[in-house]
Amino acid sequence: MIMPLRSITMIFLLLCPMLFSPVTFAKLTWQYKMDGEVTGQPVVHKDLIYVLSGRSLVVLDKKGKIQWQYDTSANTYSSVAIADDSIYLLADNGLHALNIDGSQKWLFHNQDTPLKVEGKTMGWGQGTFIDPWSWYRSTPVIINDKIVFGNANGTYAISAQTGQQIWHSDTGITHTKPAFHDGTVVIGSWDNHLYGLNLEDGKVTWQFASRTPQGTMAGWDGWLGFNLSPIIYNGTVYVGSRGSYFYAIDATNGIEKWSSQYASTWIGSPAIESNGQIYFGTSDGYSLIGLNANTGSQTLLQLNDFYNFAQPQADDKNIYFGSVAGEVYAIDKVTSQMNLIFSTPQSLMHSNELVKKNGGLKRLFSLGDNYNHANATRDVKRMKDKLDSILSLTVDKGTLYIGSANGNVYAITL
Repeated sequence: MIMPLRSITMIFLLLCPMLFSPVTFAKLTWQYKMDGEVTGQPVVHKDLIYVLSGRSLVVLDKKGKIQWQYDTSANTYSSVAIADDSIYLLADNGLHALNIDGSQKWLFHNQDTPLKVEGKTMGWGQGTFIDPWSWYRSTPVIINDKIVFGNANGTYAISAQTGQQIWHSDTGITHTKPAFHDGTVVIGSWDNHLYGLNLEDGKVTWQFASRTPQGTMAGWDGWLGFNLSPIIYNGTVYVGSRGSYFYAIDATNGIEKWSSQYASTWIGSPAIESNGQIYFGTSDGYSLIGLNANTGSQTLLQLNDFYNFAQPQADDKNIYFGSVAGEVYAIDKVTSQMNLIFSTPQSLMHSNELVKKNGGLKRLFSLGDNYNHANATRDVKRMKDKLDSILSLTVDKGTLYIGSANGNVYAITL
């Protein structure tokens, strides 16, 4: 449904000028309410915006008006891939191929499931539990005549024409978007390995294990997982892991070129490359990091006060990053000046209630002796609902499309 073209943000600015006077808010052009979390990035293709959420693909025009909708019949948490007037999307019931008008071409049935982790080291007791922080899934990638993706059963290559399986590789629970370079598919797995797979047959050509913190922080299962989608720039894979490390790895042979560690934090977001710089967000590090792509030397450190999971975006002037606190920042590439340019209405109402002064979440249900899986999950849900957390960003031709935890797609003019 289309919301009125006015921003609750401006009401808060008028009511609280001292609190928000340093903020430069961008213009909210429109917003559209989806049926579920918008964890995957909106995709812009030929002046239409393709958004996956809940059990649907919704296609909007540049004014935010719905053009058509496709029912996936299962939950979906990623983004579409589009090529040659065909649309490919991944849901928990498999890979869907559509014609450009939304009619189905074929469906490759394959069941995906959320990540489950052993509960003892997480402080949840014996048994396996759904990880409340692992809300993303793999996005399919089109490589020549193949559609490649990961899910709870490993990595697959499917014929784009017929929908038949070409190969399957047992890479464990694999919820990241593949990257491709010179015959090698690179994909990260929750088994704490990054894999290089041969495109033609899916055989493992190399694998790389992430390091994890040692000393008093060793042994926590929460450090395990190449959970972030890798990117490839000039033959080098750039990717972070939950284990507090960010890596530059040769895409051909899997040999590490350099790495950097960020104490006591997951690498929160997938990286992007812009003008030879690599940018990514951290979770408990409350920051956006910039590194020189060749050397790994740090060129930027900008702190906010919350977790950053959405993949940053870039245009000619700025880097944009969004936080789970429901805020979007712009950082000038030349001056490194950071401005808060958008806050969700929920964030403006509830940030003082949920965000600590020194950063991070004020827990309500899982404090002290009440810490268990059920209460930790309730705190994550409360966080996402009350702040309308920013989960995905896409920049296109002067407009930033924002996907949120409450199912909102916000279009703001930059």
